[in-house]
Amino acid sequence: MVKKKVFKALSAVLIVSMLATGVIVSIQGKTTLEVAKSAGDKKVEVIKAIQSA
Repeated sequence: MVKKKVFKALSAVLIVSMLATGVIVSIQGKTTLEVAKSAGDKKVEVIKAIQSA
């Protein structure tokens, strides 16, 4: 039960961070591929943080 809530919260944070990354990157004028890569890197960091917790 608690794990589901934590997972949902982390998912929400991840989505928000991806959107924020997209907005920042579009302002800087980078390509879509770089956006996807940086969003993927953030996802990996979050997963590693969950596993070490």
